Parts: sequence; structure tokens; C-alpha cells
Amino acid sequence: MIQFLSRGTPAVFKLTAGGALGAAILASTFFSGNVTAAGADNMPSLKTFAASSECVALRKTYPTLNGKHLTVGLGGYTAGFEAPDKDDPSKIVGLDPDLIAYMGACLGFEHTFQNVAFNVLVTGIAGGRFDMGPNLYVTDVRRKQVAFISSFAVIDGSVVKQGNPKKLHSINDLCGSTVAAAAGTYEAVSLVPPLSEKCVAEKKPAVNLLLLQTTDASVQAVESGRADIYLTAESDAKALAASAPGLTTAFTVDLPILNGFPIAKENTALRSGVLAAMKLIQQKGIERALLDKWGQDGKSERPAADAT
Repeated sequence: MIQFLSRGTPAVFKLTAGGALGAAILASTFFSGNVTAAGADNMPSLKTFAASSECVALRKTYPTLNGKHLTVGLGGYTAGFEAPDKDDPSKIVGLDPDLIAYMGACLGFEHTFQNVAFNVLVTGIAGGRFDMGPNLYVTDVRRKQVAFISSFAVIDGSVVKQGNPKKLHSINDLCGSTVAAAAGTYEAVSLVPPLSEKCVAEKKPAVNLLLLQTTDASVQAVESGRADIYLTAESDAKALAASAPGLTTAFTVDLPILNGFPIAKENTALRSGVLAAMKLIQQKGIERALLDKWGQDGKSERPAADAT
């Protein structure tokens, strides 16, 4: 079992996967040449990107970051974002490691990942234990503690039985259906309840919300017929459907939420440097290619911004 975090809440859920985790604290060092960018032919290599005139200029603009070693806190693992490599569990792979590697190549820093309990991740960044964290949902509560450099929106996915027997092709088809969602997540708190109210207002059957505590339980609910559909992050939905022969994905939902790298508010040099690097990464088409590579969908890209 590998533990996968919910990016929207402090809850940690489990997804069955091959291999076992080692120590509770897993540190994996990534230097500029160690990221894999296979499958994204239009992306420059890390070496080429670092040598670009724009990156040379950024290293001069942010000299305190050039040669620095950053500690990047993780609060668990999420398929597609960051997770142990199936062939070498000592390495962390995914969208976040790739993006941070491109940032580091451009700005001149190296970094180490350190995995800790999710509920101390944001406070650890705010307190200086970690220089930054992985992409997290940008929420009002979190913005009171840390700054965020955001660059793409959240897209939800859905998991149904193979063949989609209830013919659920969009969120508007959910009236009268039973939706499985993890307790405390955006789906359970802010997506399904208003949708159910809308159904009732239109004189249609309400949406039945089945609250569960783990990803495994949610998947089993769909497989057994207790739930018609499970709503979760698109990358998670794709991974779950791929790992279970009896499941498939149905539709996606664009959510009014941004993902962003959390950085301490007082760390203005890193905030500015990461923002500048992310803007360049977007200009070169790198982020869009990586979003597609890791199952997040390039169409979710949004202009990089300091979402403080």
C-alpha cells in the first residue's frame, strides 16, 4: 500500500500499488540532470533550458537562489503529482518533481524531498522547516499561513463501472445518482450539496452523497453498486480506472480552485524567483507538456501568479 494524500484536505487516503514504503521520512535528492521528460518531445532538456538566455538572466536576478539547496516538504503521495517510482521507490516522480527540477535548472538550486505528516506540512513551510511544498489547493485558510505560486486549475475526474451503465456523461446527469466522495473534501462539501439542491429546485431527484474515509472504500462502493460514481482528482480517477479492470472514467469537472506551490510569505526571493521561473516554464510550453504527461491535462494551465 502506498498512501496518497488528498490535495484539498488534511485527510490521507490509500491506493493499492506495487511496492512498499520504507522509512516514515523518505528523502530523495533530485539534481538538475535527474528528471525524466520522456514522452514530451517538444520540451527542452534541463541542460538546454538552464543554458537559455532567459534562465541565465534569472540567475543574475536572483543570485541568492543560485547554488542553494532547498528542502521541499511533502505530506504524502498523490499519483501523477509525486509518488515513489515503481521501478525505484527511492526516487520521487511526477508533475511536481519535474516542475521543480526545471525551476532548479533555471534558477540554479538543488533540492531534497522530505516526507512528513500532511497536517504539519503547511505550518512547516510557514515556520521555515521547509523552503516550499508540492502543489496544493489554494484555499483561503492556507493563504492566511503561506503564499502560493499558482499555475494550473483543479480538474476533477470520475470513476464508474465499465460501460458506464447509468450513462453519466456530465455533472448534470447526477440527479438521482449516488455519489461516493471522501469526507471533508471539496467534492463532499462544496460540489455535491449545491448540485443536489439544484436538482431538487428543478424538480429532479436529489443527489445521494455516500461519504467514505478511504479511496479503497470509495472504489469498492462503485464496484459493489453502493455508489454509481466516485468523484476525485482527475489524475487519481485515471489511475484508479487503469488499475481496476471493472472500472472506467466518465467525465471531468472544472473546479474553481487553483493549484500552487506553497512558500513562506517572508521568503520573498524564493517567491519571486519561482514565479519568474514558472512564467518562463509556461512560455516554453513545458508545463502544458508535463500536465499532459502526468495525467493532469494541459488545458488546466492558468497564467502563473502569486496567489497570496
